[in-house]
Amino acid sequence: MRTDFTLPEALQDLARRRYSEWCRELEQSDSYSNEELEAVAKLVLASSDYVYRWAIKKPQWLLDALNGQSIEEGLNDLSGKFDASLTEFDIKQKLRLERHYWSLLIAVEDICQRQDIKAITFFQSTLADILILAAYRWAEHHCHQKYGVPMCAKGDKQQLLILAMGKLGGRELNFSSDIDLIFTFPEDGETDREPKAIENQKFFTRLGQKLISLLGDITPDGFVYRVDMRLRPYGQSGALVTNYNALQDYYVEQGREWERFAMIKARVLGGNDTQASDLEDIIRPFSYRRYIDFSVLESIRQLKQKIASELLRKDSAGNIKLGEGGIRELEFIVQSLQLIGGGRHPVLQTKNWWHSLQTLEAQNFIPTEEIEPLQKAYEFLRKLENALQIRNEEQTQQLPIDSLEQWQIVGMMGVSSWRALTDTLKAHQNYVDTFFKGLFHDPHEEGKLDQDYEQVKRWIEGRLEESNQQALQNKLPLTLAMIELLQQFRAEFSERKIGSRGLNRLDQLLPHLLLEACRQPEPETTLQRCVELLQGIGRRTAYFEMLAENLPVLEFLVQLVGRSRWLAKQVSIYPSLLDELLFPSNFGKQLSKSDLANQLRQSLIRVEVEDLEGQLVALGGFKQSSQFKIAAGDLTERFDISAVSQQLTDLAEVIVEYLLQYAWRETVAKYGAPPNCNETLASGFLVLGYGKLGGDELGYGSDLDLVFLYQGDPQSETSGRDHSGEKSLELHQFYTRVAQRLVHYLGTRTQQGIMYEVDTRLRPSGRAGMLVSHIEAFKKYQHNEAWTWEHQALVRARPIAGDKPLTGEYMDLRAQILAKPESSQTQNSELAEDVVSMRQKMRANLDKTDSKLWDIKQGNGGLVDIEFLVQYWALKHSQQIMDTNPKTQLPFNNVDWLQLLAKHGFISQDVRDQLIDNYRTFRDIANRNVLQSQPQLIAESELRFEREQVLELWSSTFKNAKVQ
Repeated sequence: MRTDFTLPEALQDLARRRYSEWCRELEQSDSYSNEELEAVAKLVLASSDYVYRWAIKKPQWLLDALNGQSIEEGLNDLSGKFDASLTEFDIKQKLRLERHYWSLLIAVEDICQRQDIKAITFFQSTLADILILAAYRWAEHHCHQKYGVPMCAKGDKQQLLILAMGKLGGRELNFSSDIDLIFTFPEDGETDREPKAIENQKFFTRLGQKLISLLGDITPDGFVYRVDMRLRPYGQSGALVTNYNALQDYYVEQGREWERFAMIKARVLGGNDTQASDLEDIIRPFSYRRYIDFSVLESIRQLKQKIASELLRKDSAGNIKLGEGGIRELEFIVQSLQLIGGGRHPVLQTKNWWHSLQTLEAQNFIPTEEIEPLQKAYEFLRKLENALQIRNEEQTQQLPIDSLEQWQIVGMMGVSSWRALTDTLKAHQNYVDTFFKGLFHDPHEEGKLDQDYEQVKRWIEGRLEESNQQALQNKLPLTLAMIELLQQFRAEFSERKIGSRGLNRLDQLLPHLLLEACRQPEPETTLQRCVELLQGIGRRTAYFEMLAENLPVLEFLVQLVGRSRWLAKQVSIYPSLLDELLFPSNFGKQLSKSDLANQLRQSLIRVEVEDLEGQLVALGGFKQSSQFKIAAGDLTERFDISAVSQQLTDLAEVIVEYLLQYAWRETVAKYGAPPNCNETLASGFLVLGYGKLGGDELGYGSDLDLVFLYQGDPQSETSGRDHSGEKSLELHQFYTRVAQRLVHYLGTRTQQGIMYEVDTRLRPSGRAGMLVSHIEAFKKYQHNEAWTWEHQALVRARPIAGDKPLTGEYMDLRAQILAKPESSQTQNSELAEDVVSMRQKMRANLDKTDSKLWDIKQGNGGLVDIEFLVQYWALKHSQQIMDTNPKTQLPFNNVDWLQLLAKHGFISQDVRDQLIDNYRTFRDIANRNVLQSQPQLIAESELRFEREQVLELWSSTFKNAKVQ
């Protein structure tokens, strides 16, 4: 809110004259009763010729503005003030007077800074919407009376739909702007007037012409808005009104890149919800491609060059819209990034500049530190633009030369001088222009490419002399085989396959690819992987463009591919993963489970809940992209093994949780819900994660070991479909169906591959047992029938999804079992003997160690030995831990178990630290092997010291165990 209304000295005489004249028209004394409001009145009258003119014509209007007439409340009531029975003369007058009344109020609100510029432009847009629709309703009513109601062949009433374009579409209209409109209607047909029916095309053309006349004709009261229809298909030579089919055909077959920009802002006015939705479905895919779209960058540059050349011809000095760092560049920054990413990230498909900027930040298209300067620049420029137009209701973005006009702008902007204003303006413009040029620079501009690039390019294309070839090989670690590999690849992707544009982009890309591969530790291997990756991309040349346009992205990709055969294969199979490389801030940032859940919701925001296939595809894409980001952070050493495993585990959990709720709703819809259960939220059911999942130790490509529990009266039945009793199921059958659906969803193959392989063999009685177990049956089994190895498995068996009360019951049972060291199956034998016996059986069947290689997981002194030690100690000492503190929460993770055991003195701190270090070392190496698509084996000579440490602990722990 502005508090200083001091007039610049240059405006004081003008202010006194205009204020006195207004007071006379208002029929009161020259002295206003409120000094502050008098100062405001003088400021707005002197600063704005437009406000002055209307204040003299309608003195009460300015008084309303000074007294704070609520614009928001007034606009809410305005729609109901237009009567279809008015004559054309009266409706034109009504529209114009309402436009000027509310514009004057908005102008005063802006000058007084009672609202920020975002709210001001919203008010201006809302006023335009109301007046356009009021004119439309009047014109439609009178056209109906004259020609009848337009109908389609099916007999449905047809309506004109208006696409508000540009700033009006974005609800950010400036004070004296044209309004850009496009007229369309759903279907051809004719009116219902017999016998003089006319075609719908003719009806809506006449309706559109009448609407333009109502808004744009100049009368003694001026005009409502200047209407610009040039954005319609074929521009000025096209039909005024177009039906949906013709509109769609045009954008599919002839739509140009600049029209894709324009359609970002398109907002539907009029029509019913179905008609508006159908129209959005035509517009959206035209602007937004399914994947990250870098083909648009060349169009952006061409448009930028066109603007620059126009500015040279027109002398753009002082133009705050078209000049360097102006409003146009700020709009380009936001809209271009929306076009590039809006297909992949539907949340970017917004129309308002402010909202779009925030979503671009949220999706990491623009760094957070750049947001505030860009927003401040935009708000300053838009406020200045409004001031330039409020001054005399002119559609201008040109800074004035005249001294008086400059002081009028100074007065409205509330700054000390014209110099202060232009200095601030210049600072904002410099920032914007620097950002703009950096964002959309051409990496292939003349002078930017070094000699190596040019020579490598000539060699790949077969145009480099032999002497230069040898010189290049002496300088760079490249071989003739590497050149031949790229030449062969280039020949495969000839112009015939990918077109001249695609081949040009490939020719730009390949030299950069080779040079970057030469910077890696294993250049030839890296290049081979990169070529395999590009072959996987195939004809999707948008990715060639993306890599050619973004050399830092290419550099990062080559580094990752050089470090991981597995990741290279993943990108080759799922090329959309390349999109993630555009946002380097996503890499190295450890995501919590809640972060992943939020991202999952975002990825599903535009997928219909009923669309199972679409849901599974979106979930698969989310899993692949999340896993890719984790792997990239891992390969660049931004995560240790614990952070990697935790994120992979959390990722699996959020997917299982989501699919459990989906399976629940689907099963309830078919068979009804169990008694006293929520129909929309999984109830009485629990998913346990065993093994790596339960212990927060998942790796890339890990299976999920799952066990399912339920509670409730086994004899009860579900309510049946629609509570009718029809298709009701007994409780065990119902929960079995839920589990089956969940397992099916997790294992369904889509274009994104299989979500997870699921193993349910750890359930009671293994494959011979029921898929789901009642909690009471599970208790009896664990107490009376389970083997020691099954109690060992409980050490890492963690609830990952489902019912909270059932979780509590399971946790109590787990604590009881872990505190009961002897299995019911082996009551007369020692716990140590059971553990050692099981370990020997596993090693005999699974250990792949030989004379040259050692099995990291199953070999002597390896990962499983450490896990068995922890499980043995957990079963042996849990009773004493619980006796010491009954409220102790027994952990699931091996490292946490070692910390707890050391805390209670059951192992020494040295043993704890030794095992934790060795366990993490082994897991880190195993993880690296997965990323190289190699087995869990290392040279037998490696890690001898660490293995001996584990074997010594094993021997000392189990020295008295007697095993046959």
